Amino acid sequence: MAFPLPRAHPVLPRFERVDLCYKTLGSTEFEAAILVSHSLASSSRKTNRPLLVHFHGGGLLMGTILDSAILSVWPLELAENENAVVVSPAYRLLPEAKGGDILDDIKDFWIWVRSSLPTEIAKRWPHISLDVDRAAVFGESAGGYLSLQSAFLCPEANIKLVMPQYGAMFPDIDEYLPKVPQSTPGSDDIVDAYLKNIEPGAIRLLSPYPTFGPFAGAVAGAGRHRDLLGDDKRLNLDYGLNNVKVLPPVWVAQGTDDTIVSKEASDELVKRIRNTHPNTPLLYSVQPGGHGFDNDHTLAEPWITEAMEFVQKHWP
Repeated sequence: MAFPLPRAHPVLPRFERVDLCYKTLGSTEFEAAILVSHSLASSSRKTNRPLLVHFHGGGLLMGTILDSAILSVWPLELAENENAVVVSPAYRLLPEAKGGDILDDIKDFWIWVRSSLPTEIAKRWPHISLDVDRAAVFGESAGGYLSLQSAFLCPEANIKLVMPQYGAMFPDIDEYLPKVPQSTPGSDDIVDAYLKNIEPGAIRLLSPYPTFGPFAGAVAGAGRHRDLLGDDKRLNLDYGLNNVKVLPPVWVAQGTDDTIVSKEASDELVKRIRNTHPNTPLLYSVQPGGHGFDNDHTLAEPWITEAMEFVQKHWP
């Protein structure tokens, strides 16, 4: 399994960044990065701006806030064009945490967004009024999964648009990470050794690419991702679809040759959404390429240009 290497992100330097604590567990602070474009930050004109939330990928095992190795270009270009405020939170990672712990972090993050973020924005950029009722959310891989879970489990967030990139990582989708008939030699040993050395109560919030790649590869080789997630029913797609009364518009992006989150998994995700929420506007963009196929795609990419018609109809 190949993992992306660090790269200089072409758009991130065009933003100011501030990191704030949105949650504390014991002595551990959970931070969220706030991005405001230099042009918006330097303006003196009072303005009411929409919100664009990002969850980073990494299989819920690794990654970090705004990791340049996996953060796609086009969403930041979209934020810049719309003068949207971008917010990207840290969350607990497997296997120190279980999947349910991560969902609790996401829930707490959205509570903070609604209760505290507008005030924090106004403190640092007095001319910016943040409109949390104009929120869209996106994320790559695990971040796409958490974007969808935000819509399913956090209706109070009042999300207007969900844009998951190859995020069909629900344990009740059989096509996601099919069970490995025979573990890759040595994989179980690597996983077991790591689990044995976890200190009680340990919290891990970041592992930038590619530092945690060997363990993540061992988890995949041993077919143990579902085991590490745990059995919290909220992790499942069917629970989310049955929990949410009104699902916001969804734009799903997927690569045809993805070997980590397969096209068949996203096909199943889209099918179930359409079956259970037929009135929800849904765009399904399938393009050539593997996991992270859109990493360097810009808004000028034809398929993204076409998708922007869907985006503009529902957000900001």
